[in-house]
Amino acid sequence: MKKWLSLIFASILILPGCSSNEGSNSTENSDRVTSIDQSTEQNKGSDVAKGNSSSAEATSELPELQQERKVIFNATLSLSVEDLTLAINEIKESTKVFEGYVVEENTFSEENAYIGSMTIRIPQSQFDAYLRKVETLAKGEPQKSITSKDVTENYVDLSSRLKAKEAVQQRLESFLNEATKTDDLLAISNELSRVQEEVEQLKGQINYLDNQSDYSTVTISLEQTKRPVPSIGERDFKTLSEAKHLFITTSNSLLAFFSKTIVLLIGLSPILLPLLIIGLFLLYRFRKKTSKKPAK
Repeated sequence: MKKWLSLIFASILILPGCSSNEGSNSTENSDRVTSIDQSTEQNKGSDVAKGNSSSAEATSELPELQQERKVIFNATLSLSVEDLTLAINEIKESTKVFEGYVVEENTFSEENAYIGSMTIRIPQSQFDAYLRKVETLAKGEPQKSITSKDVTENYVDLSSRLKAKEAVQQRLESFLNEATKTDDLLAISNELSRVQEEVEQLKGQINYLDNQSDYSTVTISLEQTKRPVPSIGERDFKTLSEAKHLFITTSNSLLAFFSKTIVLLIGLSPILLPLLIIGLFLLYRFRKKTSKKPAK
């Protein structure tokens, strides 16, 4: 164990950390890793003085990494179309022709229009040609917005850090193969796991920038205005419905009249019934007297 610690601390004394940013944010283990990283870079045979070898190598790598700039392009298009379904199908076909792919597609209906939205990923080399093709589907002048972001500096930084971490990983793997004591194996294995995790994170960030710069994102909004179609006879041919309405209204009025009359008779029956009996009795007497008079 003491032998391995002596080797690591000797590397720390000879080779300082590879960058001030990583040195200020790292723990004691990360200081040892960056020292090993510097030792690996110095073994490549630089002819510059030992104190300036690290910065000289980093500078020499920049032109090679910057030969192809990393720029992320995004575009948004708003189109008014005659037929929403037909326009979406044509966009899908054009996307295949230009070697892109559809990320997301949505359609829905509003009160006065059919609405659609699509998110497309298209190779950056086909970006301008694809936009010109899709714009031809618009009815009238399309609305377009294009944005770009240069991530070359970030890409170069991530690539340099990845290269340094991979060198540290290789050095730790060689230490692990030479270690024989359990304590040495455990200490080096923990340090190696941490470095491997950082390597994978850097690779993920680089792959993301590669994907975003190699394929541009195009967001397309489509709108088809609805055309109202009136029904036959909607306004001019309502004879049947009007006759039906009049019949129902008349029937309801008659039923209401008879219903009120019956209610009135039943309600006044205690008064009307005696009057009816008296009236009938008087009528009977009057007829009887009339019939007894002799004829002249």
